[in-house]
Amino acid sequence: MNNRGEFIRNYWKNYLFLEEKFLKTDNYVSIEKENNDAFSFEYLSLFILLCNEFDAISTEFCNFLEGQKKRRDINEKVSIIKKVCPKLCNYRVIINSRFEGYNFVPFKMFTESSADWWKDYTFVKHYRSQKDQRTDKPNYYKANLKNVFTALSAVYLLSCLFYEKLDKGSTDFTLSSKLFEGYEG
Repeated sequence: MNNRGEFIRNYWKNYLFLEEKFLKTDNYVSIEKENNDAFSFEYLSLFILLCNEFDAISTEFCNFLEGQKKRRDINEKVSIIKKVCPKLCNYRVIINSRFEGYNFVPFKMFTESSADWWKDYTFVKHYRSQKDQRTDKPNYYKANLKNVFTALSAVYLLSCLFYEKLDKGSTDFTLSSKLFEGYEG
């Protein structure tokens, strides 16, 4: 991938589709911190789709930065991205005022190991029916509002960073979201 048009066509349109699916869940479970632990099959589906999208974009971003490689695990990908975005683990996604109260720094825990939301995704993907020893609940409970919203913020942030790098750091930023208004940090 070499330009912003390809990025929008191949990734951003899908992000907008997933964002819209997430916003529709507000009809059933209000997107508020008090409901962070709410889980559903819709959240399960969204969580898997978002984390798969995160994996795909991070792969494409790393291929853009360092060339094609057959396989990289998620921590390796994040390490590569941190080379060009050294403050990645501190970036906070700015949330639309309608959803104030949320504070997402989706890469914060990607220092020594994976972030909690990514670990939870792994449990949902591979060990869905097994019980979490801490909560005594099946791992599919991890497909909750908080993890879905956090994964969405991670896909948004990674998309913004990749989009910017596609034009050698241009500040002409045109990706628009109904949930997020950029990032800082």
